[in-house]
Parts: sequence; C-alpha cells; structure tokens
Amino acid sequence: MLEIKTYTPSDFDAWNELVENSSNGVFLHSRNFMDYHKDRFTDVSLMVYQGGELRAVLPGNRHEKNFLSHQGLTFGGWIFQRGIGPTIQEEIIQISLNYLFEQGFTRVRVKPVPEFYHAEKLDNDALMLSAGGALVDEDPNYAIELPKVISDRGKRWGVQKAMNKGIHIEEDDGFVTFWDEILMPYHRQVLGYEPVHTLAEIEYLATNNPTKIRQFNAYHKGEILAGVTVFVHPEVARTQYIASTDEGRKNRAVDLLIGYLMRNIGEKYIDLGGVTDPKTGLPKESLVQWKESFGGELYVGKVWEFC
Repeated sequence: MLEIKTYTPSDFDAWNELVENSSNGVFLHSRNFMDYHKDRFTDVSLMVYQGGELRAVLPGNRHEKNFLSHQGLTFGGWIFQRGIGPTIQEEIIQISLNYLFEQGFTRVRVKPVPEFYHAEKLDNDALMLSAGGALVDEDPNYAIELPKVISDRGKRWGVQKAMNKGIHIEEDDGFVTFWDEILMPYHRQVLGYEPVHTLAEIEYLATNNPTKIRQFNAYHKGEILAGVTVFVHPEVARTQYIASTDEGRKNRAVDLLIGYLMRNIGEKYIDLGGVTDPKTGLPKESLVQWKESFGGELYVGKVWEFC
C-alpha cells in the first residue's frame, strides 16, 4: 500500500538519500541545491512511501491553485527509487495526482528529467500518458553525445585560431573572475537581463554540492577571455553559463573551451541547453546553428499537464 505526505525540513536527509539512489534524479533535486531558493517558492513537494520505505519524491511549488514541478529547477517530475518497475511508478503518479487534487490544486504541471540523464531508463512519455497527462509545451535543446570530434570546418578553424593565439584553458576553483569580468557585463550589456544565479548563490551551491559545479576559463597572457560554468550530473555535463569578452569572441575562445570539454570532461554527454529566445518564445536560429556546429543534436524537453 502506498502512503503519501508533503515534504517538511525534517525529511531533508531521507529526501537526499532517495535522490542519490534514484533511477532518474540528479543533484538539482537534492535539498542541498533546492533549498538555496526556498524563500522564493512555496514548497509543496511530495514523498511517497511503500511499506514504510520511501519510493519516490516529487519536487514542486505552489502558484495559486497550480502545482508546478519545479519553477526553480531545469526539470523535475517524479523521482523514483532505483529498481522499481513501471507498474509501481504508475501507481505512484496516480496517488500523487489524487492527493494533490484533494488538497485543492486544479492543475499539475511537470517537466520530466530527459531520458539520457537517467541512471535507469524510464519511458517518460508512456508514464505521463498512462496517467492521463496532456503534452502542453515542448522546449528544444541540444546535446553532444561523446566521444565526438568537431567536424564543422568553421569550428575547427576557430579552435586552431585560439590555439595559435596562445589561448589556454584552466579549470578554476572559484567563480569571481568569470562572474565579475565576463558573465555579468555580458548579460547586462548584450542580453539585457541578469543571470539566474548571483555570484553568492553559485558559490553557495558549489560549496554545498562538492564536485557538481565546475568552472572552466580561457586565458591569454593572464587575461580571462571566456568561461563556461558546468553542472555535472552522472554521465551528463550541462553548460549552465557560457560567455566571452569581445576579444574572446574575436579570437574564438569559446570554440576552444567547448572543444576542450568535449575531450576532457569525462561524461557521455554535454548538454548545451535550450535555444529558445526569451523575447520571442521561438527557437533562435543562430543559436541552433552554433550548437549544431559542435555536433549537438536536438532533444525536446516536454511539459505535461494534469487537470
């Protein structure tokens, strides 16, 4: 028999243990990550037990009468204990939905973890459809499956140009240089909006999630020209932030950085993230071409709704 409850801070360790030993969870779902922005969201996350053993968690926050999983995370949905089969997974989803509707929610929205992140592969679409979910949004993203050698002539030329210039890559143990000298100016002057994370937040997250957040920078004669902040998951490295100076763009420092990650990051995939223009809500063609030029292939982040 399944039992369900709403998460409380006393469940911190049990929650983290489930995520650590889950089939489809990543460090974004641990409380070491989620709790950094707990003051921004009304947390109504769920925990589902069977015979006293925690079988699944559902990160989520309340927005009016909507349950959203989770506005502070790249993706969420049900996170299942490793080793449980699809029948129990379907029951967990159904009891969760029943519980949420009984609590007065009128709509439930989830964005499941992409399947190439899973330690044990789940069929996201089948699970959502079996529970009566409706596909309401699709978010185009690009990922590189490794090993892969850059085949695009322009990108190979860019890597060589950066190397000829004497640009080199270093992994830094801090974030101040990249944030202050590149990322913040780039976001404010070029993109016109702030990064999702402040410097203090990314430092807090890196401290509380050791080895999960890495910073790689491109330098020339001691001057930083570009950087990439990487969120490291089992078998997947996601490029959370990429930015460069004008000099870095001129000398193709980011080409060298991505090429370096492709050779050295040590994961099966590099997730380059989305291509949607926040101003139009449509794919930005130049960004699509840029990610494809490194060998990135399309995958779709899906949002499912239950009501």
